[in-house]
Amino acid sequence: MNHPSKRRPPLEGERFQVVVIGGGINGVAIARECARAGRRTLLVEQHDFASGTTSRSTRIIHGGLRYLEHGEIGMVHESLRARGRLLRERPHLVHPVHFLLALSDNTRRSSLTIRTGLWLYRHLGGKLGVAPSDMDKKKLEHWLDSGHRWSIFDFEDAQCEFPERLVAEWLIEAIQAGAVARNHMQVLAVDVVSGKVRGVLLRDKLSGKEEHIDATWIINATGPWADRLCQRSSILTQRPMVGGVRGSHIVLPGFAGAPSTPLYTEGVDRRPMFVIPWNEQILVGTTEVPDTTDPGKTQPANDEIEYLLNSLTALFPSSKISSHDIYYAFAGVRPLPFSPKQAPSSISRRHYLHDHADEGAAGMISVIGGKLTTAAELARQCAKKMGGRVRPPQGLALVSNAALDPLLDQWVLEVGEVGGVGETSARSIVEWHGRR
Repeated sequence: MNHPSKRRPPLEGERFQVVVIGGGINGVAIARECARAGRRTLLVEQHDFASGTTSRSTRIIHGGLRYLEHGEIGMVHESLRARGRLLRERPHLVHPVHFLLALSDNTRRSSLTIRTGLWLYRHLGGKLGVAPSDMDKKKLEHWLDSGHRWSIFDFEDAQCEFPERLVAEWLIEAIQAGAVARNHMQVLAVDVVSGKVRGVLLRDKLSGKEEHIDATWIINATGPWADRLCQRSSILTQRPMVGGVRGSHIVLPGFAGAPSTPLYTEGVDRRPMFVIPWNEQILVGTTEVPDTTDPGKTQPANDEIEYLLNSLTALFPSSKISSHDIYYAFAGVRPLPFSPKQAPSSISRRHYLHDHADEGAAGMISVIGGKLTTAAELARQCAKKMGGRVRPPQGLALVSNAALDPLLDQWVLEVGEVGGVGETSARSIVEWHGRR
């Protein structure tokens, strides 16, 4: 894509306390946290902000119900608390949603195990006040494959239909706190001298100009590109940090029997699968396929699309869905910790921070893993690792059927009064922009 020529103030010779590389949700959250802590911060992204893994997810803000199976209760608890903060702080972007969980008689999971897990999940996360609907359950059961016996449960989680908007809001807040943000800015290499990072060499992809920036700390928040950045910078790790796992989705129009509320179920191979109403369409995913190719060129493989379609038609055989109904498919690469001996589904989704001091690059930290839900907490941990002041998160009681919708209604009222617009217009403004 050719970009029109734009003049941006040069960065050559500038010195920053922190340079954050990668403009996905983790990188933007880290830049915001560092800027709020008073550090002079530069955020650079080689393409558009949120154009990588962030925009290619299932768009769920969740605690990770499936992680309970692996005993990762601490991570689930942390994720549920992060979910609660997002529901309160960004109610126009993150909404509580009632999920249905449908399992056939072919599942490996017992009813007792499921009920125990759901009880623990509710206990850890609190109630969101999303009323379950018996009508939704009956409608779903009517359309599911009648050749199986189905057990249908329900639980609460949250959805962020457009995480790109969340990134945009955090980016604005980072800039307001003093951060400098540049997209279409490629990092050619991290400059390391005498065992310590000294800065980065950049190329402005709009002008073609190369610039050297001095920095005290370098945060590698490039997700699935993390190892590639180290290789370009001759920073040698004992083993790869990231084991990329591709997750593919298909998007279809509504079909006969399509659930009206998000559905968590199993595919034909009994892997977890989501069927989610999204943007007046149906989003189906996801797959888990090891992927070591260029993350920027990742596309769903034909067999992944076929797998998702076969799984969907097995669930809803009377819907007559075919490949011709697919609007489009997309894929993103999860930057999971490198674990070659583990199946992708069993690799921990917990994030961690890799300090490169022992590899001759003191002052550089690589972010491995991370989810939409926990990006803000990851950012606080990263800022704390660099030392200095870190803003504590606001206190949070367990979310109960609290005033999530009334809070949004209050914002609508405020925007309507200030802007002199009707309730419908005010609500549309709030749902996209909050009170900004």
